[in-house]
Amino acid sequence: MRLGGSPDATALGVAALARLGAGGASSVAEALGPAGAEPVVEPSISAEEAATRTEAFRSAVRLTLARG
Repeated sequence: MRLGGSPDATALGVAALARLGAGGASSVAEALGPAGAEPVVEPSISAEEAATRTEAFRSAVRLTLARG
């Protein structure tokens, strides 16, 4: 995964899509402009551990929602 070089990456992406939709740019690349990215980040846990954690989270959400 590459991390964005700006803490405002989400807002900048939304602004770029708005620019594209409003006709201020003719392509996504033009709307975005140059983008910097930090070095690649590798997961520190295995895919199996990630799946276990995801299922635990989903189970907790289901239990919470069931309590209403």
